[in-house]
Amino acid sequence: MEIYLDESGNLGGLGARVTEDDPYFVLVALVVREDHPIKRCIRDLRRKLKKRYKVKSELKFSDSDDASKRRILECIGKTNNDIAYILLHKSLGDALSPYLEKEPQILYNELCKLLLRRVIDEYGVQGPVSIVMDKFLYGAKRKSFDKYLADNLGNIQVSHVDSKRCPCIQAADFVAGAIGRKYRETDDLFYKKIQHKIMLELDFIEPDQNR
Repeated sequence: MEIYLDESGNLGGLGARVTEDDPYFVLVALVVREDHPIKRCIRDLRRKLKKRYKVKSELKFSDSDDASKRRILECIGKTNNDIAYILLHKSLGDALSPYLEKEPQILYNELCKLLLRRVIDEYGVQGPVSIVMDKFLYGAKRKSFDKYLADNLGNIQVSHVDSKRCPCIQAADFVAGAIGRKYRETDDLFYKKIQHKIMLELDFIEPDQNR
């Protein structure tokens, strides 16, 4: 099994410091059975865009126009892959109190653990699980993160890759952007394109609840 992680929002301004512009954090797991269709989704859009104007080295939800977002998400929705995510309300107060005086990375580690554990349990995976994420951790922080997941999840392999070179990470970014927009702007236009592929929705307050 391969699981690609990406997120929408950030973990700054927790608790009383949360802002109206960024009240949620969404962590997404794109569970990939077949990566070729995902790669084709990204490749085909890049080819189309290249005919009209210079294309950036990486496709991202936040930088794309609505037509591109719709095209990518509709394409992902047609693949034989699944989506899971965990939602954090950044104004949770007491539920976040153990994390408020610590680095946001501690909370990020916990969210990854909760989401991945549920995904692995849902599929009843017995063999190794490959977890792939954008390269943003380095040195001791990366080693600590990898060890934390291995200690809590067992037989896993974590890869930190350059998202510019990984279409599946770019696809996960579009999925996270669509889900994040649903909550922040109460706009589910893009969310509906991939809603039928969502096999697991978790809330940080009640991580064992499958909605």
